[in-house]
Amino acid sequence: MDYWFPIPTVSNELPPMTNLPAYPDFTVTLSGDNWRQAEFVNISKLKTVGEEVDEIKEIHINHSREMAEGLRAYELVHVRSSIGAPELFIPLFELRSFLNSDSLGAIAIDLHPGFVKNGFAITSRGGCYYGTEENGIIKSLALCDANDRASYEVPRIVRHFSLIFVDWCDCCIITP
Repeated sequence: MDYWFPIPTVSNELPPMTNLPAYPDFTVTLSGDNWRQAEFVNISKLKTVGEEVDEIKEIHINHSREMAEGLRAYELVHVRSSIGAPELFIPLFELRSFLNSDSLGAIAIDLHPGFVKNGFAITSRGGCYYGTEENGIIKSLALCDANDRASYEVPRIVRHFSLIFVDWCDCCIITP
């Protein structure tokens, strides 16, 4: 019996967990497979991002099939191992101000007790931005539950903070 995967790639690690949420306003719960699937990365990693995306594209082309109208399944899953940490250095207050967001939430991951250590979530008109921070400085930043307004917000964030945005599953890279 063949097993087909619902996504072509996953991150090679999950974040450390803790018993207490870093921010109490709300909690965003992700599946483990969705950790860092659409993320912002330091622009210095563009070459590495391109190499990882090329490997995922190969799976799209040679190891996938349409299962139902608009649904694709994958025979292989690329584990992103060379990208490493996103290497961000963004003041959390600056992103909150940029997104005009007042509340800060925590992140939980299905089937993992507790909350992401130093995890935060910010809701905006375009979706939910989440990641990790240390002493008020964002170290990783990703997007989940994106809607049509994200197509406006994401390029603005990319330009404002001089980052790249990668939607790993769709092999889409946005540069400044």
